[in-house]
Amino acid sequence: MRGIVHASAAVGVIAVTVLLSGCGQQDGVDLARQACGHVTISIKLYEQAAHDADTGRAARERTDAIEQLEGALQLAAQANSANPEWNPLMTTLQESERISEQYLLPALRAQCALANSSNPQAPVITSTVPGQPPAPTPSTLPGQ
Repeated sequence: MRGIVHASAAVGVIAVTVLLSGCGQQDGVDLARQACGHVTISIKLYEQAAHDADTGRAARERTDAIEQLEGALQLAAQANSANPEWNPLMTTLQESERISEQYLLPALRAQCALANSSNPQAPVITSTVPGQPPAPTPSTLPGQ
């Protein structure tokens, strides 16, 4: 009898865990939105640092901005695992490790505007490399 009670309790815990893990995921949208919360904070810190006359404080703000992007990357990777359509957001955040945030701002803003929209669809693919043209869209592909 005791084994049945423990087995029933274990099944109950597993069922609740499965139900809760599925709540709010919506194919990674919630995770993408959480990542974009970090992106928003990062952009504010980056812009504050750019206008801060105190070089020490500006350096700390830039460091904090980078840390926010690192936190966003983890969430964007999870969003991408839930739905590969969030790969552009994850990839843009990965670029922050080698490209200055100033060059990533347009792409991050566009991708997060999409994530935070009331009906997010597939993210817009935006070039994150300075001086590179945007990625082709179906209407700009050769032969179309």
